[in-house]
Amino acid sequence: TGSGLRWESDVADTPRLIAVTIDCVDLEGMLAFWSEMLGVEGEIHEPFGFIQRPGAVSVWIQRVPEPRAGKNRLHLDLAVEDLSALERKVEELGGGIDGMHEWQGFEWRTCTDPEGNVFDVMQAHAPE
Repeated sequence: TGSGLRWESDVADTPRLIAVTIDCVDLEGMLAFWSEMLGVEGEIHEPFGFIQRPGAVSVWIQRVPEPRAGKNRLHLDLAVEDLSALERKVEELGGGIDGMHEWQGFEWRTCTDPEGNVFDVMQAHAPE
């Protein structure tokens, strides 16, 4: 009966989140950045790059003709064990650190990828 995504659901009209897509101009560069950030090898199938980890939401990178304009209306929230190491990694890969804040006892960093897309990273464990 054809190929495609399959899953069992109690509600036929309830969508399941399968991927988050990031628009970009430099597909190869952005796929390299996000593959390194997420620790998963990506692959390109024009006009998309795919970063997929079994059992997790995938990240798709999509080539578009125009650069990002304005503030993201959606962003990724990630967690790490070591925020200092994360900051170095983001900057080494061509991204940036735009700020830091605390929320609910957790430290957060607001970061940008090489094309200015914003994402947040949380310290995985609240300080004791």
